[in-house]
Amino acid sequence: MALTLSVVMTLNGNRDSAKTVNRTLGRRLAHFRKQRGYSQQELARRVGAVQVVISDYERGKLRLSAEMALRFATALDLPIEELLQTTKPFSVDAAPKPSRRLLRRLERIERLPRRKQEALLTTIDAFLGNATGKAAS
Repeated sequence: MALTLSVVMTLNGNRDSAKTVNRTLGRRLAHFRKQRGYSQQELARRVGAVQVVISDYERGKLRLSAEMALRFATALDLPIEELLQTTKPFSVDAAPKPSRRLLRRLERIERLPRRKQEALLTTIDAFLGNATGKAAS
């Protein structure tokens, strides 16, 4: 039987109820997912789940197991401590996030063979260099 994080937190002296911990973790998960510009479906794909499961975690309906916490932290490129911090409010930075359209294109580029990636990135770098040079004039 997998030990869930809400149970561990409750056993370790966290006075919040398991439901409150689940909701807090869910809100944090949703915040970090949105901050990175991922849909629930995209995050589900990255952790090997289905979209409905992501929704249930974000709404606090499911208890977050240690394994799923690690999967989420890895998928969100986030230290697990930051995801699990429930005792203090997290900063809500208005960090600019790339558009989903751009993210989809970047994922397609990552699937190209290495040589084609390099050729495409060289073209993009040249284009950006010219655009920056004209803007500076």
